[in-house]
Amino acid sequence: MSVVNEFARVRPRDALGPKRTAILTAARNEYAPFQIVVRAGTGGLKRVNAVASALAPKRGNAIPADHITLYREHYIEVRKLSPKSRGAPGWYPDALIPFLDPSTGKPPVRARFVAAPFDIAPNSNQPLWIDVLTPGAATPGEYMGTITISAEGIRPLTVPIVLTVWDFTLPETPSMRTYFGDPNVNPLLLSPPSQITAGSAPDEADQHALTTVYAELMAAHRICSPIPPFLMPKVNEDGSIDPQPTDVALQQWIERFHITGFPIWFPAKDGQGWKGDPLGADRQRNARYLRSMHTYLRAHHWDQMAYIYVADEPDSREAYNDVRARSKFVREVVPDMKVLCTKGPQVGNPTWGSLVGWVDIWAPLWPSFDAAAVKKRLSVGEEIWSYTALCQGRQETPFWELDFPLLNYRIPMWISWQFGITGLLYWRTTNWAPTRDVWTNPVTYADQYNMEGSLLYPGVDAGVQGFITSIRLKQIREGLQDYEYLAILARRRSRAVAQSMVKKIARSWHDWDTDARHLLEVRAEIARSILAK
Repeated sequence: MSVVNEFARVRPRDALGPKRTAILTAARNEYAPFQIVVRAGTGGLKRVNAVASALAPKRGNAIPADHITLYREHYIEVRKLSPKSRGAPGWYPDALIPFLDPSTGKPPVRARFVAAPFDIAPNSNQPLWIDVLTPGAATPGEYMGTITISAEGIRPLTVPIVLTVWDFTLPETPSMRTYFGDPNVNPLLLSPPSQITAGSAPDEADQHALTTVYAELMAAHRICSPIPPFLMPKVNEDGSIDPQPTDVALQQWIERFHITGFPIWFPAKDGQGWKGDPLGADRQRNARYLRSMHTYLRAHHWDQMAYIYVADEPDSREAYNDVRARSKFVREVVPDMKVLCTKGPQVGNPTWGSLVGWVDIWAPLWPSFDAAAVKKRLSVGEEIWSYTALCQGRQETPFWELDFPLLNYRIPMWISWQFGITGLLYWRTTNWAPTRDVWTNPVTYADQYNMEGSLLYPGVDAGVQGFITSIRLKQIREGLQDYEYLAILARRRSRAVAQSMVKKIARSWHDWDTDARHLLEVRAEIARSILAK
């Protein structure tokens, strides 16, 4: 048995290291993760299980055992590498199957892939992921507890936990704004692939329940939960809105999940999105909708976090013209409404012209990030997000495919801080449709991208009615927590001090320290600097 940090990917036959104690540090209201790798000898192990104790302090209240979440790591086989991957085909620990179903607090039932108890084949490893959540009211200082590992025919073994709680608190509302698309509430969440028929579809009650479960999961990972359509104000035929039926529930949603972004789209007769005709046949209806929606948002003080997503990755003269025309329409109708576009502010093709003056929130892809152009837009009060998809660009960026280092999912928040980026966009977390069974086939895009747009797994396969998280999503959460450390340091010391810390780890979208140990060392240095008198 061995303890490893959150960056390790331990394969089934890897040799184990010597560490036997989990040494953790965390602020209040922060998750501190680690892994325990259980190895079976020549005879294998049967009915392996794990139990967490409370974490007892030297003074103050204990951290209850229910603040410690145990997962069994499920291996996903990569047969074909993603483009530009320097990894190797084989088994990658990724899906995190919870010992307890979050919605019931009880062990999952009728699972295709069981969390616990589990068996381990001879001479093989089984990693466990452990999340320790430090309460917001925890007393600073040292806490101690254990994880006890049991199996048939062996004496239980204990893994000591030593947690140091720093004397500062991460905010409930994230400092970095995010948009990770909407959940794909499809039959894969409710039935195993073999049971899905052409007419399968979740009913309305199931959809609402799954959307709430998804929001809880995203919020726990410091990602902005999408606002579900069933809570949005009703749009009348003429474009005006009727917010009354959903107003109270929407307020509760925004407060409960600490929403940081309120995306809206042009309402088209063929549904949400960009395929309508807001400047033509739907112009009057869209104008009335935008005015009434903005009035509603402003009445609730939500207008500052709202934005209209006018176009997705415009990449032609016609698409640029459309962005400018749509933005001009928004400016005429609701001058204060912010316009978001997944593009950078630099001029890529002179014949297309510039989007400067027509975009308020820029979300360039990492490989097309132009630091000088971004700095200029920040200087006039515009907002910069960033965006990743596929393995684009001639130079390497922190690609988000399964067969890239886990550090890739965390380092973007450090690079973001370096350039004043305050938002992160990713197109989806549940892109399972291309495979039907993402548990056994991770190629989710174009027959070559492993887990593109898929940070989650369908919960039904693990006996959970909802979603199963991944190690990759945990690393995104850790990066968003790192961003909070930097924000706190900037407030307590200065932005220059925080910037000096970041430069030790991340210089640009193409230049970062690939040794994860160095990130953890600098993170501890940041905490000490925050606490320095």
